[in-house]
Amino acid sequence: MSEVPFVKVEAIGNDFPLIHETDTLGDLPALAIAMSDRHFGVGGDGLLTVKQENDAVRLRMFNPDGTEDFCGNGIRCAARYVRDLGWVGDEFTLLHLNRVVPVRVTGSLISTEIGRASYRAEDVPTAAIGELFNSTIWSGMDAGMPISLFGSALTTGSTHVVIPTISLPDSATFASVSAKIEVDPQYPQRTSVIWTQEVASNELKIRIWERGVGETQGCGTGSSAAVADYFRRKNRGGEVFVENPGGTVRIQMDRWDAPITITGQARIVYSGKFIAAKGSPS
Repeated sequence: MSEVPFVKVEAIGNDFPLIHETDTLGDLPALAIAMSDRHFGVGGDGLLTVKQENDAVRLRMFNPDGTEDFCGNGIRCAARYVRDLGWVGDEFTLLHLNRVVPVRVTGSLISTEIGRASYRAEDVPTAAIGELFNSTIWSGMDAGMPISLFGSALTTGSTHVVIPTISLPDSATFASVSAKIEVDPQYPQRTSVIWTQEVASNELKIRIWERGVGETQGCGTGSSAAVADYFRRKNRGGEVFVENPGGTVRIQMDRWDAPITITGQARIVYSGKFIAAKGSPS
């Protein structure tokens, strides 16, 4: 048996075991599957790994199915951890997938600049010719009835379909339709699905289906995608508060295609050791 030290972290209900990445860990996707399991592992919406890299910190995030992804809430969780550990000061840089993320810690609040939104088919990616903006993003059957949904497909570091609604869907519709959209061939690397409701000017409420996870309590890149699409449809920028099921984040951008800043909290919940079979994380 081998032991893997971890801390459990969360941001607006998006929870993860976080570990230090070392050469001895072996198969990280398999370890993510084992540790994320809510019955036989630690439980979480994925696995975060951190390591020091020159003057920055390298962050990786693996979904519960082992796929590697970009994660806005994971960035804040990792930022809180490495700041409290003393690796960095109040302003530093995280390297996450193909993005360089400036971070600022101000008391309990953490602000991160995660890059820009893109609707380009090759960036999202989608199998469509050209952008999917304010158009039909999925057609199919649900509960024996044909459905066509209007929305947008974009990336804010991770792939999202954003569906603006007058009111958020009931749980049965949400789960059934979101699961179908996630694996639709139009989205070759699968997609998360963000259902959005404008509850007031500059205030959105969302419900989140994350690819490789299912329904989650929070999503930083999904909140950002919802706001980028909101601003593009309204042809402006500014600041929007996004109510996730697990809490609220503030998203700022000068216009929809400007750099995105996410501000919110993150905390360390507890620490422990995950016991894995020797030579295998499961």
